[in-house]
Amino acid sequence: MKKKISIDQLVPGMYVVSTNRSWLQIPFFRKRIKSREIVQKLKAYRVTEVVIDTERGGDLPDSSSFGPLNPFDHPEILARNMNQSMAAHSKVLSETTKIMEDVRNGEGFTEKKADEQVNLLIDQVMEDPQSLLCISVLKNADEFTFNHCVNTAILSLFVGQFLGMSRDGLLQFGKGALLHDLGKCMIPREILMKPGKLNQEEEAIIKTHVHKGLDYLKKMNVASEEVLLFAGEHHERMDGSGYPNGLRGDQISWYGKLAAVLDVYDAITHENYYKNSEDPKSVLEFIASGGSKSFDPKAYKALSDCVGLYPPGTLLMLDTGEMAVSYEPNNRSPDRPKVLLLTRVDGGFCATPEPIDLTEPKGNDPSQFLRSIVTAMTHEDANFNPFEIIEKYSLHESR
Repeated sequence: MKKKISIDQLVPGMYVVSTNRSWLQIPFFRKRIKSREIVQKLKAYRVTEVVIDTERGGDLPDSSSFGPLNPFDHPEILARNMNQSMAAHSKVLSETTKIMEDVRNGEGFTEKKADEQVNLLIDQVMEDPQSLLCISVLKNADEFTFNHCVNTAILSLFVGQFLGMSRDGLLQFGKGALLHDLGKCMIPREILMKPGKLNQEEEAIIKTHVHKGLDYLKKMNVASEEVLLFAGEHHERMDGSGYPNGLRGDQISWYGKLAAVLDVYDAITHENYYKNSEDPKSVLEFIASGGSKSFDPKAYKALSDCVGLYPPGTLLMLDTGEMAVSYEPNNRSPDRPKVLLLTRVDGGFCATPEPIDLTEPKGNDPSQFLRSIVTAMTHEDANFNPFEIIEKYSLHESR
């Protein structure tokens, strides 16, 4: 018996007779599904539906053909995904820290080690990109540079998947993001971690991190064009005001243009040694205000279309007095994303973060809503840590 199912329902043991993509576009594929890795590869090649033959392979557990469960409608699945995203983020941050510390100590690293970290993030992005991006925005780490590299890699994979990059394309793009600030490991800690404004001499030293990082990558034979362009051009600007080479306009590669936007977006959304964080919505507005002067409009549009008006992880104040975290963009109503409610009207915390759709009407009038966003907030504006709330909920629910 042949049955059409979504890619999310496909599991090892099933036999696929056709997909909604040409077989020529997925040459690695064999019809019998032998592992979850094959399913992830199919997702990377933008396969969304398949037809299985239940007489030659496995069937759905309940013999039904309805679509996959939406995590947002099932808190236990959402909690599990959040927990998996936290675990992936923590592991990659730990391993990336080791790579960077080895570089700082004059030791080498293998490209395979970097590939392992990026592949772990790719798998999680394919499983639930919203949860991973939420975690990357909400979580701060003691070592800003390492955390920034991991978060920029997550953001690059989120955008790369949105742009339709292949699995290998995502790997190279994500690896460029993960290693783009490698040269900062060769900058004295007292300059990197200096609170407040740097003097002219210190700024000049900081700017050498680009060439230092590129030289090191070439020395380690990391020769992928995407990696080198991301690392070498993430501080270049469209008007020629960037560094290290003062490239202008189309002298900057597409990867460099994307890198500039992604690097700035993540850096400003997080607190570091010399500044507080800004909310993601304000950061998008800041990048947009630069227009073609500093950032490429197409690169900005790729990011803004992907993350929406209120990017995942944005802390929100609602008109009810409740506070929530943006979880999933709403393309039909950009000002009404899906959110996770954290506090009640009386100011107390919810027993567990509650998934809420802000398009829910108030009474019978479709133009009136139960809840609306008043403003986006920084983490410093709140008297609690939203990451800690979601962390406790996710760990509890996923057991």
